Amino acid sequence: MNGWKKMTGGNPAMGLPAWLVHPAGRVKIFTELTKAHLTFYIALSAVFGHVISTQDPGKDTLVLGTAVWLLAAGAAVLNNIQDRIYDAYFVRTYHRSLPQKKITAKTAGFIAAGFILSGLGILFLHFHKPLPLVLGILSLVCYNGLYTPLKKKTCLAVLPGIVCGMLPPAIGWTAGSMASSYIGFHTLFVLMLVTGIWQVPHFMVLASRHTPVSPDPVPFFTPPFVWTIAERNIQILIWTSLYSLSVFLFIIKGGIAGYAFSVALAGMALALPVGMAAFFKRCPVPKTGSGFYAINLSMLFFMALGILDHLLV
Repeated sequence: MNGWKKMTGGNPAMGLPAWLVHPAGRVKIFTELTKAHLTFYIALSAVFGHVISTQDPGKDTLVLGTAVWLLAAGAAVLNNIQDRIYDAYFVRTYHRSLPQKKITAKTAGFIAAGFILSGLGILFLHFHKPLPLVLGILSLVCYNGLYTPLKKKTCLAVLPGIVCGMLPPAIGWTAGSMASSYIGFHTLFVLMLVTGIWQVPHFMVLASRHTPVSPDPVPFFTPPFVWTIAERNIQILIWTSLYSLSVFLFIIKGGIAGYAFSVALAGMALALPVGMAAFFKRCPVPKTGSGFYAINLSMLFFMALGILDHLLV
């Protein structure tokens, strides 16, 4: 407890809220810093790539998923450090731990370094292959070195964002036993397209929810202030449709063997853009996270069915 108080300033005698020094508060800060929901998706996409690349998924698959989660969690904590000033300007993010000084940037930096080094270390020491390690480092460069600083300046930040989304399945595939024979490479490539293209509507829906805390000008580039509401919604629908088409391509190219799984994924891919269009028609300026949840759940559905298909069929 004393160590945690030093890290967060969590001394009840100083009038800080009880949740800050309560175990549940620590969990809240941890899950927020590591972007737990997003890093889970990243680890799952790496597991998907590994399942494609091995005939016997098992212990190595779990180790791979753990390593990629650690790496992604470390990158997420580092992203929070980089964005702590930016986040303070928006309603969606100003309450986060670093803008509110619930934890220091120095402490968060130690956490980020520990996670990143652990993830890279497992990739190198357990799999004894250079490519998973190289791709892991490249993902850090794209996310923390390119995407994070560029998103405050230009919409072109989405390009390294797409690459970030494509790399985890490749890390999983190169760590697999069959990667050297290039068996399943075409399936991996389309999987990378799906996870990469998904990043764009995910990014745009998140950006559309950036409401300034105050009426004062925001000293950063922010997409909602550049696009009209109609332009933003059209772009989200276009990229959502491209994401759905990439899911159809994955099915057509044989990425899914089971008939029932194929039908389920095709139904999801067809329903998603239609549902998003209906949502925007009803609520042009969304006040809830419905669109964001739909985009996220569609990816979870895609990966879960894809992994189950390769394990069971």
